[in-house]
Amino acid sequence: MLTKQVVMAVLGIVFVGYLARTVGVAHWGEFQASLAIVNVVTIAAGIGVRGYLAREIVLNPELGPRHLGSALAIRGITGTTLLAATVIVGLTRSSGTASTLLVLAAIGQLATLLYGTLWLSFEAHERFQYIVYAELAARLFVIVFASALLWAGYGVVAAAFAFALGNIIELAMTVVWLRARLYLPRFEVGMGGLLRIAWLSLPLGLCGAMSVALRQADHVVLRWLCSESAVGIYAAARVLTENFAMLQDVLLTSAFAAGVRQFNRDPAKFKLLFERCMLISVLLGLPIAAGGLLLAPDIIQLVYGERFAASAGVLRVLICQVPIAFAYQVGILPLLAAKRELAMAKLLGCMLVSNLVLNALLAPRFGPWGSAWTSLIVSACALFGTLFMNARWLRGLDFRAFGAVVLSTLVMALAASIARAASGMFVAIVVGAVVYSILVLVTGAVRWGDVVGLVRGERFQKR
Repeated sequence: MLTKQVVMAVLGIVFVGYLARTVGVAHWGEFQASLAIVNVVTIAAGIGVRGYLAREIVLNPELGPRHLGSALAIRGITGTTLLAATVIVGLTRSSGTASTLLVLAAIGQLATLLYGTLWLSFEAHERFQYIVYAELAARLFVIVFASALLWAGYGVVAAAFAFALGNIIELAMTVVWLRARLYLPRFEVGMGGLLRIAWLSLPLGLCGAMSVALRQADHVVLRWLCSESAVGIYAAARVLTENFAMLQDVLLTSAFAAGVRQFNRDPAKFKLLFERCMLISVLLGLPIAAGGLLLAPDIIQLVYGERFAASAGVLRVLICQVPIAFAYQVGILPLLAAKRELAMAKLLGCMLVSNLVLNALLAPRFGPWGSAWTSLIVSACALFGTLFMNARWLRGLDFRAFGAVVLSTLVMALAASIARAASGMFVAIVVGAVVYSILVLVTGAVRWGDVVGLVRGERFQKR
């Protein structure tokens, strides 16, 4: 999973840069706005069913086909209805490129909703490799096909078509792997049973809905209060940040099934898992944030070119969210395992309201930079709230190791800064990576056995 996320991040950054350079700031912003709209609309489609039934499959694996069928039925019906309504409304309010992009985004989002639902079985049974196969193959197809269309001069609509087709292919591959390695869904639950599942899933669904809304609110508010170009500048930095933050998915996805089981059956083992994941989140997140702060102008220039130079300041703010996002993903694991969705929903509700209020105040005056600061402030508050609710699990953390990571990051940043001034960005990256790797071992932040264990999927050694 970790290797897949690294490969996806690198490929994603290269392709996104080529796409944005080719279509221009305005069309790039319109494309990102269409994706944000369908993402926000489908917030209600899941109603928390995916997470709720994944947790049930972990505890009762024999009910996997039945639960998967129920999740697919609920999410498929609600997703199709909501996206169809969005397309109809969009076609009545806009025309031309904007409406075409919205239709293609809706088609791709429906496919994403369906294959994401099917993935719950792979995650619950810890068969992550099949998610890797499907996603890597589909993303490679999108990159090659969309790049060919752009090279031939077909523009942003053709790229959006490639994205939608790639999602459909990913759905087909997921079905094939699911049938071959696990099981197909069984639609055995009647309407009354589906309604009951939807009702029980509402608290978790509310959390998921507000989490998605928090990620997409900045794009929507900027599109509403500013312009397509403002969305394009912001999205350029946001996409890079999200590609780095993709690594956080490894932490929660890989630990989810084991975490739920251990929380209910062996709290001592769960505590070790929580401590390990929290340390990994800091080990990965801090150097990414420090490197992004230092190299933001170089990264924007390399990936997007001069037209997106304004994105460098936005990236410097957003990249600071990476360690926060990593730690937040770990922090919600005990809450999910303990079924404390209502507490999570209250926290996320406060954060969403804060995001909208701050965006309304800052975006009209400061544009993308104001939205970036809004996102950073709100995400930091969400992390502090989550850690406060998990005070019980924080007591055993080895804060000496965390201090060693901070020290290693500071020295790494200094070394990379000197290397950048002398020899440029790429040398700075190599120097920073080498210095950081040596320092986290020398300072005792991690042990060599920990590194080997992480690569092999084993636990950190107990200190």
